[in-house]
Amino acid sequence: MELTTKGRYAVMAMADLASHASTDAIPLSLIAERQHLPLAYLEQIFVPLRRAGLVESARGRLGGYRLTKRACDISIAAVMAAVEEETRFTRCTDNDPRCSAATPCLTHGLWSALSEATSEFMAAVSLADVIKGGKYSATSESRRVLPSAAASRVYLDYNATAPLRREAKSAMIAALDVVGNASSVHAEGRHARGIIEAARENVARLVGAKPSEVVFTSGASEANAWVMAQPWATILTSGIEHDSVLAQARATTGDVVTISTGAEGIVRVEEIAEHVLKRGVRTPAVVALQMANNETGVIQPVAEVAAFARSHGLAMHTDAVQAAGRIPIDFASLGVDTLALSAHKFGGPKGVGALVIRDHIDLVPLLRGGGQERRRRAGTENLAAIAGFGAAASVALAELDKAAALAALRDGLEAEIRSISPRAIVVGEGASRLCNTTALALPGKLAETLVIRLDLAGIAVSAGSACSSGKVGTSHVLEAMGVARDVAEGTIRISIGPATTKDDIGAFVAAWKSIAGASALAA
Repeated sequence: MELTTKGRYAVMAMADLASHASTDAIPLSLIAERQHLPLAYLEQIFVPLRRAGLVESARGRLGGYRLTKRACDISIAAVMAAVEEETRFTRCTDNDPRCSAATPCLTHGLWSALSEATSEFMAAVSLADVIKGGKYSATSESRRVLPSAAASRVYLDYNATAPLRREAKSAMIAALDVVGNASSVHAEGRHARGIIEAARENVARLVGAKPSEVVFTSGASEANAWVMAQPWATILTSGIEHDSVLAQARATTGDVVTISTGAEGIVRVEEIAEHVLKRGVRTPAVVALQMANNETGVIQPVAEVAAFARSHGLAMHTDAVQAAGRIPIDFASLGVDTLALSAHKFGGPKGVGALVIRDHIDLVPLLRGGGQERRRRAGTENLAAIAGFGAAASVALAELDKAAALAALRDGLEAEIRSISPRAIVVGEGASRLCNTTALALPGKLAETLVIRLDLAGIAVSAGSACSSGKVGTSHVLEAMGVARDVAEGTIRISIGPATTKDDIGAFVAAWKSIAGASALAA
């Protein structure tokens, strides 16, 4: 027997409440932090726990939950029953057509007896038995092994954020000691200005742009929103774009034309041409197309679309967040008018990005009130973050030649997964993809469950965009691609990076085998 995630998490959360029964109601966010559990998952679990009368919610500024009974009066079986957790062994039950009371299988008696013994044990153990002082509480020895377990974790979620590069960290620490404001004319101010301009040059080199075309922002979400907030009469975009493009486009008063992508997730310039030439669009108009998708890694024909847009008087914007540092980018020849970047996707700090704006193109500022960034983006520059951004860009450019090695690791992982799970699907497999990204689906398995099970095994992956990880529902990217619902619901994203090793891939494969291999699925 193997408990599902909801059963284990429900018992852990209830034990946490029992351990702090002397305090007032406890917010779920605090339980999630103490027990290292996903808050969104706990919120779902506590609905049936409350319905079963095991917990009650508290009103007030902080809110939270408390037990409705003493810990010694709540059995583990009651918690399991509340979240509908199965505690039987294999599939031998009295109503299974392959094994029933009338025609029991050869080992039915064994598994039935074991299931009954398990149920009796769960009913006999209370929450008080598993917390400190209880007969099944964690020992000091088991607690001591936690640091080494954390140290052995494998990080395969680079598309959510890449680990901070050593060079970026050093540049940031040095910048923190710089006193001056970059807008000041004295020596201290000029020193700060020098750091910003050096970083600007590094970022420009990464994407083949002029330093004068790079405008620092708080991140790519701001950069995308800035372009989408212009007074466009028409915005043509795909359904697979990042929410920072789609949400801002929907918030405008202009027309929004959604371009389909097909099963492989690729936009066809012919469809854009049909909208523009046959149906017509109101101007001014912009085409917004990401360079590579954050969930599938599929690379879009940006240069081809930009050439069409330019020849027909349309502006062109590309979200290059996932592409930067993974494929070569030459802004000068790409043909787009604007390009969004985010530092933390290739080893820079979080909270800083850039919008690359082609010379002689004027955008209405999104932020006003200061003369920074040549009066295009108000606000005192985040010196330390920009310094880290520049340092990370310099290293990322130098490491572009490692793409082939990353692709080999990715391909090896996918081959191993197929040998373990023949029904597994790689979304967008037939398209040109980033060297580091695999969108892996296992029909019949929920992605959230797979992510949590892998997390418990020490492997960090995600289900869709990290910016939307708190949401419950199917990925809008997979929906736009027309992926079947059972496939979309079972799709996780594995994204590797420069520090990923063969041992990391091996650890993932071993964890996957225990979770989704033939023996695990049969149990």
